[in-house]
Amino acid sequence: MPTTNKREYEAAVSRIKEENNRMLMRRSRYFMLQLATEMAEANQRELTENEHNNTLNNEKYLSDYAMSDEDM
Repeated sequence: MPTTNKREYEAAVSRIKEENNRMLMRRSRYFMLQLATEMAEANQRELTENEHNNTLNNEKYLSDYAMSDEDM
């Protein structure tokens, strides 16, 4: 962790926060997919490919802004 100056420290903290947010978003999508799969199994059916993709790409569980390593 850089400690030489305040700017480097703030940049490092910002990257850590961004990665933590990204992990939370991935985790949310994983659990939403798991729940959708369990609900489908409870109804004695399988998720279609379209339902699977819609669950993973639900706009409520996607970031509102591009991450620093993504194309903007």
